[in-house]
Amino acid sequence: MIISAKRLILHNSKDVRRIGLDMNQDRLRILPCYTGDKTLDEALKNPRSVRLLWLEILLNGQIPWENYLHQPEVKAAYEKACLWYGHFKTMIEGHTGRRPLGARRGKIDPREYRRFLEVLNFVSGRS
Repeated sequence: MIISAKRLILHNSKDVRRIGLDMNQDRLRILPCYTGDKTLDEALKNPRSVRLLWLEILLNGQIPWENYLHQPEVKAAYEKACLWYGHFKTMIEGHTGRRPLGARRGKIDPREYRRFLEVLNFVSGRS
């Protein structure tokens, strides 16, 4: 095991994974435009960003979100993103090309459907 000031890297027989201790390195795509928060650390301090975090997780597959599940806000947003992914997998993959999320079964809040489409359209236009 190698430990640096900013990252913890585990050497595994199959891969090397970075554990999310430095929340300022990964690039957010949605939150900077909607709330102005450029890093996950900033976003977790902003209640509006926390409410929209599930959309960032759902539509931004460039960040290894699993590494940040130790944060309660990220864990809740990740579960919600997985639920929405389960309902709209084909649409999300077709418009964003994101790597798969774990799909969850359950009910989604139909009141959030409009925001989902708005952000999906935003991300599709920027790809």
